[in-house]
Amino acid sequence: MAGKSAERQETEFIRNITNAVSKNKNNPITVIAGKEMIVGVIKAEKYKGRQAGGSEPYTDVVLHVVENGKIKQLNVSMKAESAASLAGGGLKGLELAVPGLGKRYMTAVNKHLSEKLKLNVGDKVPDVYGQINESIKKKIVVGNQSMGGPIHYMYIGRMDVKSTYDVKTNRIIFHGNLIPAEEYAKTHNLYFRLRARREDQRYDPNAKDNIGAPKVYGKSPSRGDSAGRIVVTDTTPSNAIVIRFR
Repeated sequence: MAGKSAERQETEFIRNITNAVSKNKNNPITVIAGKEMIVGVIKAEKYKGRQAGGSEPYTDVVLHVVENGKIKQLNVSMKAESAASLAGGGLKGLELAVPGLGKRYMTAVNKHLSEKLKLNVGDKVPDVYGQINESIKKKIVVGNQSMGGPIHYMYIGRMDVKSTYDVKTNRIIFHGNLIPAEEYAKTHNLYFRLRARREDQRYDPNAKDNIGAPKVYGKSPSRGDSAGRIVVTDTTPSNAIVIRFR
């Protein structure tokens, strides 16, 4: 999720909390979304900064929470209801999470396309999914400081954020779901998905990036893009090509 829709979701989420805190005379409120309740919220703001590699950060919104007289920060990643992309940053992001993982995945993809599907140079490349090992799901979903994380919660909901504020209890209830990031990683199968950035990108088994990982795609004749895009998803189509790798 990117662009104006994502920005609108973040902005409205922050505005809803800001307005609720104001109604409570700038005192702490309780934020509820789905089964999760966060007590002591005094502020919500957009995360400032990027990943170390320059990509969009994992964190979208920072909640400031009073706990035992001290203020702590909780990082939230905002997602659409159909959370197609759960983590970003491509190969650079993967290297920050688990060094060497991106190269292993791309090598396995290239081998499958060449040896199993028998693709030739210039052939159209189908999307390829790779199931993420249980032992590293948490590192991928939660992220770390270099990735603009770690994130504590994922908020999954509509782009036009809706909420209800109860002035008697000082509770704001969102019509979406807050899910602890670690819990999400434990309870969902996760997959890498490799797809072309441009429709006219075609197979090039010999193309490599600056760390020696296969790019799989050749240059787009129309735009010059010379690599695909990797995202993390929790679902695959019924006819998806899914590979396993270590």
